[in-house]
Amino acid sequence: MLVSIIIPMYNREKTIKMAVESILEQTCQDFELIIVDDCSTDRSVEIVKNIDDDRIRLIICEKNGGACAARNIGIENAQGEFIAFQDSDDFWHADKLEKSLYYLKREDADMVFSALMREEEKKGKIIRSRLPVYNLNQESDKLGRVMWQNCVSTQTIVAKKSLFQDVCFDPVFPRFQDWDFIIQVLLKQKKVYFIDEALVDCYVVENSITSDGRKAVKALRLMEKKYMHEFGKRPDIYGKFCAKAGYLIEMSGGNGSYYFKKEYSLKKSPGKIVKVILTSMRLYRPINSCFGSLIEKIYKKRR
Repeated sequence: MLVSIIIPMYNREKTIKMAVESILEQTCQDFELIIVDDCSTDRSVEIVKNIDDDRIRLIICEKNGGACAARNIGIENAQGEFIAFQDSDDFWHADKLEKSLYYLKREDADMVFSALMREEEKKGKIIRSRLPVYNLNQESDKLGRVMWQNCVSTQTIVAKKSLFQDVCFDPVFPRFQDWDFIIQVLLKQKKVYFIDEALVDCYVVENSITSDGRKAVKALRLMEKKYMHEFGKRPDIYGKFCAKAGYLIEMSGGNGSYYFKKEYSLKKSPGKIVKVILTSMRLYRPINSCFGSLIEKIYKKRR
């Protein structure tokens, strides 16, 4: 029951050893580890070569293609019955693989994913929190949910290799590749199960969420175009997607007015026009940062 674990790597000399060691220390030891180096210019490759374990296979790309392309190369070279993913700067809990395989078999699922913890440095202090991950098991319309809300982080995924005959990571996406991936999976009517336990620690560099607003815009426009046929059949879901897209762009440092205006045009309400006004005044993000948790609680009660 071999598992192929794939790590895309690019300039991770400070974290790759930690990420690899968290895999080598798994309670389930029947695996191969495929590390796909995406043309690193630091000591990442040297560090991997110095790790003495014959289960590690290092593939060095001839040109930089991004994390999705690296993952697809790993999948093409995988020999296992199951495929799992790790990021080069994250940490697997020791029983992550064992528990994932247990639920994959118990639920007869094509893919499982889990919750995860985040460690973030703010003002010199390490803040540890559980990332909010929606429990997809409770949703009757799983596809409708994921079309407007990302529920999956790639480093938590374990899936049957056969699933990848129908889906792959789309290399055109500069962000939200995991979101696109889960939409593909559910469009193919695959069975997905959520493990309501944090099995991965995700490390976030301070201010990294604000540094890629342009990538957020590009990725969301690509997603909108790619799934417009499905959105056209679900205008309510499309409205929720526009609301989420506007929020993500704003919180990434961009301007979400394009999507907030679309949301308002689909179904007018005072709250939606307020968002349009706030984005035009560049006030949405600071107000949401201060009062976002309160707004979210009010929103959930109304739903």
